[in-house]
Amino acid sequence: MLEASFKGGVYIANPYPLNNIQIEQVALPKQVVLCLQQSVGGEAKPCVNVGERVLTGQVIAQTKGVLLTQVHASISGVVTAIEKRPIVHPSGLDARCIVIDSDGKDEWIEIEKQHQDFLNCTPEKIRQWICEAGIVGMGGAGFPTHTKIQNTQNAHTLIINATECEPGIMCDDSLMQTYPREVMRGVEVLMYACGAKKAIVAIEEDKTEAFNALLLYKFNDSISIKKVPTKYTSGAEKILIKALLGVEISSGAYAADYGILCQNVGTVKAIYDAVIDNKPLISRIVTVTGSAVKYPKNYEVRLGTAFAEIVKKSQPNHHTHHFRVGGMMMGIDIPNAEYAIGKTSNCIFVNNIEAAPSVKACIRCSMCATVCPVNLLPQQLFWYAKSENIDKAQAYHLNDCIECGCCDYVCPSNIPLTQYFNFAKALGKQLEWENQQTNQARARFEFREYRLQRHQKERSEMMAAKKKALKEKMAKETGKGNAQQDKIAQAMARIKKTKEDNA
Repeated sequence: MLEASFKGGVYIANPYPLNNIQIEQVALPKQVVLCLQQSVGGEAKPCVNVGERVLTGQVIAQTKGVLLTQVHASISGVVTAIEKRPIVHPSGLDARCIVIDSDGKDEWIEIEKQHQDFLNCTPEKIRQWICEAGIVGMGGAGFPTHTKIQNTQNAHTLIINATECEPGIMCDDSLMQTYPREVMRGVEVLMYACGAKKAIVAIEEDKTEAFNALLLYKFNDSISIKKVPTKYTSGAEKILIKALLGVEISSGAYAADYGILCQNVGTVKAIYDAVIDNKPLISRIVTVTGSAVKYPKNYEVRLGTAFAEIVKKSQPNHHTHHFRVGGMMMGIDIPNAEYAIGKTSNCIFVNNIEAAPSVKACIRCSMCATVCPVNLLPQQLFWYAKSENIDKAQAYHLNDCIECGCCDYVCPSNIPLTQYFNFAKALGKQLEWENQQTNQARARFEFREYRLQRHQKERSEMMAAKKKALKEKMAKETGKGNAQQDKIAQAMARIKKTKEDNA
């Protein structure tokens, strides 16, 4: 029985169901490429040099500041390069990476076992362990987990997102079936770290095996497991909160502002590994699927492993392929498999190339508005975005669009609405930046004019004061000169009179 639902969204059947949900452990890679460009917090600074031997689990780079994130060696071996490599990013740009060649030993750093009873530790200590393990949101956002917990201190509710709403992705489902005890224990750790009084594990209704597996290890009455519809986009944070708690997060606000902390179920498992086993985040579960592979499957793979290494294990056909990382709806297209697994790489789609459907004119059917999970009017946004009327688009809450692609999916005219919205958002940011530059230039000009006017006024006042002082001085000197001349005239008159008297 469903315990939560939401308006909008679309039902999309998994086009590539797995015959076997079990996780296959991938052999140690010969080389890993670890990206230093974290999705949040900037580029990590390397703390190793080329030619240096590193051990598995060793910190090799980290960012600074509040969004501190550490990068660990996922294998033991020698650092052979610190250079730019292609990374999975919408921009398609390269980023600096650390390349490690394996020595085949997988020799770990010395790990001191943590105390199993984490309740004897302070929440601050728990957050420190999470930070040191390099854990970020593994659902795709990549936000540093310890920072998110810190920002939601004294939360009243913890929500574990186990929906995995994008069709085709099965890594979280297999994670819950394989590690249910670790997941539920991780929820308790996270509750203690953020101070939450209750936790809700939200899971899609079609994940019966995962639901039952978690239920077997639910020994805490403060934790509940609730089913949500197998409907895209049930996993969006604000939508999930509204469905489970009836709380609507206002535009521009965050769940933390309402005392709610949301975390992906994969992140929870990583927290268990960090706090209980003191292991950093060096591997993750990845789904490889698509129309071009013979065996869709879940793999547990070391971070930095090349896509090509795990794709070939699913036996892709020999046709030309289209690659996509992340969901089939919100993922990122990449040109080939020459990329490396990162902390947020949850799925690789390998599809046969198909001709794109032709785009037709909008027929005003309003299906896009019906399925929009955040109650927008995509048709109106489309017209304003197409005409580059950004002010009007923003008035229709353009920035609230979560770019889920539901409107694209149902559009009978095959209009790429989400692309228009992305363009409009980017243009809006560009215009905002240009306005800021214009305002700054205007402010600088106005200040310069004010400074010049003030300087001219001060100079005029100074010159007037000098003239006045000079006139006063001259007047005084003229007065003194006249008095002297009078004395001389009087003296000359006395001399003349004396001469006349003596004549």
